Amino acid sequence: MPSTRPKDTTGHLWIEQGEDVVGPVASVALIGPVERLYSYAVPPEFASSLSPGQRVNVPVGKRARLAPGFCVAIDRQPWTATLKPIESLIDDHAFLTDELLVLGRWMAGYYACPLGRTLKSLVPEAVRKRSGFTTVVRASVNPSGLALGDPAARVGHKQRAVLDRLLRADAPVALPILLADSGASRATVRTMEKRGWVRLDRHRQAAPAPDFDHPGVEPDFDLNPDQRAAVDRIAEVTASGVFRVMLLFGVAGSGKTEVYVRAMRRVLSAGRQVIMLVPEIALTTQLVDRLAARFTNVAVIHSGLTGVHRSLTWSAIRAGEKQVIIGTRSAVFAPCPDLGLIVVDEEQESSYKNLQAPRFHVRDVAVKRAQMRSIPVVLGSATPSLESWCNCDRFDHFERIELSNRVRDLPMPAVTVVDLNDEFQSKTGIPLVSRILVQRLRAVLERNEQAVLLLNRRGYANWLFCPHCKQRILCPRCNVNMVYHAPRRELLCHYCHRRTPATETCPDPSCGGRLIRSGGGTQRVEELLNRFFPDANIERVDSDTMRHPRAYARIIADFESRKIDCLIGTQMIAKGLDFPYVSFVGVLGAETPASLPDFRAAERLFQLVTQVAGRAGRADIPGQVVVQTESADAPALLCAVRHDFRAFVTQEIDIRRRTRMPPFTRLTRIVIADPTEPTAQRIATELADLARGVTQELALDDADLLGPMPCVLARLRNRYRYEFLLRCQSAESMGRWLDHLRATGTLNPRGGATVQVDVDPLSLT
Repeated sequence: MPSTRPKDTTGHLWIEQGEDVVGPVASVALIGPVERLYSYAVPPEFASSLSPGQRVNVPVGKRARLAPGFCVAIDRQPWTATLKPIESLIDDHAFLTDELLVLGRWMAGYYACPLGRTLKSLVPEAVRKRSGFTTVVRASVNPSGLALGDPAARVGHKQRAVLDRLLRADAPVALPILLADSGASRATVRTMEKRGWVRLDRHRQAAPAPDFDHPGVEPDFDLNPDQRAAVDRIAEVTASGVFRVMLLFGVAGSGKTEVYVRAMRRVLSAGRQVIMLVPEIALTTQLVDRLAARFTNVAVIHSGLTGVHRSLTWSAIRAGEKQVIIGTRSAVFAPCPDLGLIVVDEEQESSYKNLQAPRFHVRDVAVKRAQMRSIPVVLGSATPSLESWCNCDRFDHFERIELSNRVRDLPMPAVTVVDLNDEFQSKTGIPLVSRILVQRLRAVLERNEQAVLLLNRRGYANWLFCPHCKQRILCPRCNVNMVYHAPRRELLCHYCHRRTPATETCPDPSCGGRLIRSGGGTQRVEELLNRFFPDANIERVDSDTMRHPRAYARIIADFESRKIDCLIGTQMIAKGLDFPYVSFVGVLGAETPASLPDFRAAERLFQLVTQVAGRAGRADIPGQVVVQTESADAPALLCAVRHDFRAFVTQEIDIRRRTRMPPFTRLTRIVIADPTEPTAQRIATELADLARGVTQELALDDADLLGPMPCVLARLRNRYRYEFLLRCQSAESMGRWLDHLRATGTLNPRGGATVQVDVDPLSLT
């Protein structure tokens, strides 16, 4: 007859049956590059406190080295003495909700990333550390302790005062209050706890979360018919309690943000929460200012928050204290207990793609989370991705909602294209700023209006050249141009961030020629415009100047209050921002996005030009745009100049269909990197051959493989890079292919080589 052990507080029962024991067994995903799950016995002392989503320390390998992992499931099953027990609990509770745990499992499978590493990415480290929390201690009398009347109890004067104070209380007393009322010390209370007279309850308590609310005056305007129809349709779907993806396609200035606000109000009135995702911190700054004036209980999540603010905000969201969550990538994982709507603004933006494993796309994760919740997700854009656009024609759960005109029927800005090849053919080199752009900008500043200039290259000079020995100054780690940054007089690699002091002469000691600085970035444009317009207030916005969210907030506030006349910046100023006095936009180097060897290059060019042009003429002042380019006949650019998205889609879709590229196929990019080039090439060839063999083994008739080949950036951070592309007709086939490669260890690191898996890549550089 089997013997039994006492039940723990959860009711789990351990039953010994010969050498086997029946009891709780945890499945643990190690936090690291480990694909499989491991089983561990749950000791009785942890059975009442362990739950899925919690981190644990477990012994690994023959030497039982302790490693962290996530408990992902607990089952009651037989296990033998060979099953190792969990060593300790890292967290006192699960930071991953059941919903996030399921979402994490899906992400790990879809994006081909180990589950433990994926789960780690869902909760910020500051949240797991409970930064900003304080330990609260409350005291009460232990009913099973020694009675005061017992002659054996030697109760001192201070101890009696403590007990008297606790006995008079109807509830546990906070320790600081108890000490003040009784005159006792902490040592006295700790001694009483050891003797069993007093029970101390310790728990971590969050301070109040940061408050972004600042109620303002509600704008006094009516929605136009398109906006009303959009709000009503979103509200209808929200009320029906079904999952649906709605692409809100509206030209720049058509009032998409107001549609978001009205739709969010409907959800909040039902007592539910809303997540609004934006691609850049700069957009977060302006949106928070505007939405916090119209909503209460607003939370903000982005990479610029301190650990304490992030932790306290996360806790307040989980407790249901925050109803409107605005943020960048990590906000998609906000632990909302009653989520009713997700909004993804500027859904086409590449900033939504995570560049570290798991390499997820926020838009697609948001769609999956909405599906799990049976709620709608709204994807907004003036230039939707081709994937989202085509999904509306292919899938029943997608639909397109259109805002065809600007608010108040304001005209779209007039666009002038300057062909730099024609204008400056008689001069050596191509200047950064054309004569017509300077003329238009001068007229705008004289009218006391505002301007925005976009150049998606930071720094002062993009490359340095020695005319004597014909050599460029390259990064020794990456074989790319070192960029000259004027303020610090240094050369910087924009990929590995190597910095070296700038020099006027060729670094080759046998040459000594004088270097020429060529190509220009935002720093050089700022210098030129300050020379042309010394009385204008000109500010530069790029990652060199915007190192903290406070800098974004200051720039946005100063530009909105018209303290700044002209903004020069990279793509962070190209979308989403709304300033009524901006009447002029200049685009410098418009051909840059199209010059990359990437099948999405034309799409990026169209999106960038269209988005930045849309910043002009958003109020009563007519807008005008000047686009400078060396590729004036680029089809994507011509469509952008005409504000004709449908014409661009028609021509680009035809190209993608003929070349079998997304959205008509699914891609996964495999990048192999190694310190030696022959090794990187050999491993890439071996893995590509194995992957080709899997297509035959699984009979994937719709699959093929491109490569291997050197990456566009063939050397990066002292590692040589080779790549190949897996291509399938469907996500299901791609999933089967990747699952097989993962199960056989084909995609595991090899020696000193790394293997990077990027499902649905946005860039091939």
